[in-house]
Amino acid sequence: MMAVPGSSRSESYASNLRVDERPGLGTSAGQEKYSLLESTRMLRKSDTPDAVESFHYNDEAGAKAMAAVLGGSISKRSGLFPAAGERLKVGLVRYGDAYPHYDVSGKRIVIGDNGSHYAVRIENRSKKRIEVVLSVDGLNVLTGKSASPSQHGFVFEPKQTYDVDGFRKDSSTVRSFVFGSVSRSKAASKGAASNVGVIGLAVFEEDEARAKAELRHEQLVRESANAFPVTR
Repeated sequence: MMAVPGSSRSESYASNLRVDERPGLGTSAGQEKYSLLESTRMLRKSDTPDAVESFHYNDEAGAKAMAAVLGGSISKRSGLFPAAGERLKVGLVRYGDAYPHYDVSGKRIVIGDNGSHYAVRIENRSKKRIEVVLSVDGLNVLTGKSASPSQHGFVFEPKQTYDVDGFRKDSSTVRSFVFGSVSRSKAASKGAASNVGVIGLAVFEEDEARAKAELRHEQLVRESANAFPVTR
């Protein structure tokens, strides 16, 4: 049977089921921890992302059920997986080890554990500087607000790896990502429980020509700086 927009049973299910009745995992904001993040400048090549991707997570039962719904070839794997046209390798990790995931015809569903902490590991596999806007359950992890690709993200140097380990409170503090119930998720606290279970990445490449021109201009300004501007 083919579902038609505006008349599917899933809409009725979503509207009638209370948040505290929903099975599976969401992401809660756990304890505060020290996590230093420095600001930097990057000129995007375009206002439109070079790539936008997402992957899902749930507990074992939910991940299996989602894999069955998606259909196609299903395999359970460990380790990180490619994203954004091979520019990145990503995954969810704990103490450096990646959570397992189902690969369903190229779509990934990470298998989490209720009560466990996790971090989103991002590896820049390219030789270019890139920016990644990261969302967890539809929330920008830098601000905790509804995510959009136009917002600020994390800047990665070529071949750099970084673990994003929580919703950021300020430049040196995060509240750690914790797998928990849908009803206790940060998204649910903001009235957006419908977005739980998904991690999003919007990837921007640097405008290298503009960046070099800007750097050159800065050097010219510095070269002409006057050490003794007052002549009297």
